[in-house]
Amino acid sequence: MNAPLPPRVALTCLWRTAAINAGMTARGMQQLGLLYVLAPALRHLYPEPGARRRAFARYAEHSNTHAFMLPAYAGLLISMESQIAAGSVPEAVIASLRQTLATTLSALGDSFFSGALRTSWALISICLVLCGYPVAAALFTGLLILLLMAFRITGFFYCLRNGIASLQWLRRLNIVCWTERIKIVNALLIGATLWCMLMKEDVQDWPWQGRIGVCLFIPAAAWLVGKVHVPRTLLWLVALGVVILLEAGYIRY
Repeated sequence: MNAPLPPRVALTCLWRTAAINAGMTARGMQQLGLLYVLAPALRHLYPEPGARRRAFARYAEHSNTHAFMLPAYAGLLISMESQIAAGSVPEAVIASLRQTLATTLSALGDSFFSGALRTSWALISICLVLCGYPVAAALFTGLLILLLMAFRITGFFYCLRNGIASLQWLRRLNIVCWTERIKIVNALLIGATLWCMLMKEDVQDWPWQGRIGVCLFIPAAAWLVGKVHVPRTLLWLVALGVVILLEAGYIRY
């Protein structure tokens, strides 16, 4: 049996996940960065030179996943390497695990963090600034950063401790459903952002139907795109056309 991973080694690997994209290459993507993250653990787990070379060779291929999901990914890989070093599982399990898990986590991270949560942060911050609360926007940003760091740390140590069983935890998070819910909220936030922007302009002469219509356009467009599959370009052209007609005076309010 191999000795448990020392806290110093685990913390070193966790710290290195923050620099994963510093080693990006066009061919291997995060290949070098992942090796940099796993190196302290692999050196500890495989003191014998031959076994260590084989361990490093297992990560000499293309690798890419979302940066925010990488700590959980690295923790799971280190856990599996601990079992390989102990002789509990064969070395071949890493190849199949890397191919499927990296792609899955990348898709989840792209949709949740990049496609949904980052948009929410931007819209809420814009609304707060437009309403005259820049300090609140800064505090909100700081809170999200702390929550993100907590997620990264928790994911790393949970996956490091539970190994392949931690995939059930990721499944229970139900990230796909939360992504869809957040995107619906984002559509409403865009309407709120438009309302805040209109309040900065001279819209006192606008009828109430016009004001409400402008704010409801984005949520309605989101519903049309998501449910009816209306092309986004068509909706954009309609909105642009209305703005041009308003500016030209062909549509009066």
